[in-house]
Amino acid sequence: MSSTGHAPTGTASSTPGTDVLRIAGLVKRFSGVPALGGVDLAVAAGEVHGLLGANGCGKSTLIKVLAGVHLADEGSVLVHGDEVPMPFGADGLRTRGLSFVHQDLGLTDAATVLEHLALDHVAAQGTLRRIPWGAERRRAAELLARFEVAVDPDARVDQLTPVQRAMVAIVRAVASQEQLAEGGERRAQLLILDEPTVFLPSADVGILFRLVDRLRQAGDSVILVSHDLDEVLEICDRVTVLRDGKNVGTRDVPGLSRDELVELILGVKIGAVTRPADGTTRSPEVALSTRGLSGERVRGLDLDLHPGEVVGVTGLAGSGIEELTNLLYGVEPLHGGSLSVRGEDVARPTPARMLDHDVVLLPADRKALGSAPRLTVLENMALPFLKSSFKGGRLRWGSLRQQSQDTCVRLHVKPADPAALFSSLSGGNQQKALLGKWLDTKPAVMLLAEPVQGVDVGARREIFRLVREAVAGGASVLCATSDYEQLVQLADRVLIFAEGRVVDEIAGDAITKDALTTAIYAGAAA
Repeated sequence: MSSTGHAPTGTASSTPGTDVLRIAGLVKRFSGVPALGGVDLAVAAGEVHGLLGANGCGKSTLIKVLAGVHLADEGSVLVHGDEVPMPFGADGLRTRGLSFVHQDLGLTDAATVLEHLALDHVAAQGTLRRIPWGAERRRAAELLARFEVAVDPDARVDQLTPVQRAMVAIVRAVASQEQLAEGGERRAQLLILDEPTVFLPSADVGILFRLVDRLRQAGDSVILVSHDLDEVLEICDRVTVLRDGKNVGTRDVPGLSRDELVELILGVKIGAVTRPADGTTRSPEVALSTRGLSGERVRGLDLDLHPGEVVGVTGLAGSGIEELTNLLYGVEPLHGGSLSVRGEDVARPTPARMLDHDVVLLPADRKALGSAPRLTVLENMALPFLKSSFKGGRLRWGSLRQQSQDTCVRLHVKPADPAALFSSLSGGNQQKALLGKWLDTKPAVMLLAEPVQGVDVGARREIFRLVREAVAGGASVLCATSDYEQLVQLADRVLIFAEGRVVDEIAGDAITKDALTTAIYAGAAA
């Protein structure tokens, strides 16, 4: 796929001279405070349009207005040139051909692909009748084949890979909204993808984008919400950037540089990617050590982590980096080898034992593995401290609440409200809250898996600062990631993995994106 974007093109019909979606002066206030301050947005037929901005800029509010979750206070919305009266109602603009795939995908693990596709189709017909499963199975197979999604309709969702789940969610959304324009032609649709790649392995992103490209070639339009600027520059035709609830610019992707995009998002000019220069010195002591450590993919790992350093770990998908942090933390069982923390052997690592040894883990999938989204910020941040806060048969919620409040303020978590539902925070603020929770435990070792995945560029810099501060205070950090730029900015040395083994090490100023890329592919070919 070209990295310079694509010219909008397609075969689905749309009225000449009109956009699939045009928003003008959209305003939404909460308690009198504007979350959207007059947003303008136009999406053409056959276009992939990036919607970007820092956490809290208004992207989620805009999507929720279109989906009918929030009612707009002012503005106009046109679909295929026709103005849609407000309020839209609970279904939002779905009846006008807009469909939505959110970060959680909205799939049920215990149901099959066929059941998801069939139930949507039958429900759309608005009648109570027996489901003709034979016909629905044929329809599901045709839909999956049309979009080149190689999935068995009878497969349960929990049997699918992450990228297969995302693709099924997209096919489901598009199929449920297909409608005919006058004259019987299929009308161009608009699919809104909210961070669809945030929890996908990097190798699977291209597979998902090929599906997006097929939608574009069919004449349909896509709004892509993403914090990954490299992905945006790869797949999008145009981008619109929101800042503080307002549109600060729409740009064609061809000719647009990453630095220009960052400057548009943050409103300030950002210098080139540089190496850390905080003056920390690696201690000769060993914080965590492994000898011959093996798991499902990792094989025979000898590793020493020292206080005062960030050790990066990277490699291609399947190299073992996805397993490493879980293996070290005891989330996945050891198949062999030994592990020790500050000279003390940990015979059978478990999360509880590793936490007792002052080792903490920030997993890649913060929603499924790192947090309890339905609990409050306070309840999530208090979990490591419940035992020590249990006095006289009661939990000291007052002190836990104050600690959570202080940490949120110090780390610029917005809103800094311990009573807020954790799920209501943006991705960047969720990650800062989780990082703050573990920093409050004063860890000896921090295991980070994709720590800035799905995080905006501003929160990303803040997380890097917090990690370097922990290192300056004597912590040891292991960061497993496929984000090379992150390693350039954060790591003191980087271990290159291939087929479960360390095949190279790059240290200090030699850590560059080109050097990492070369080492990774050389290791994979060896």
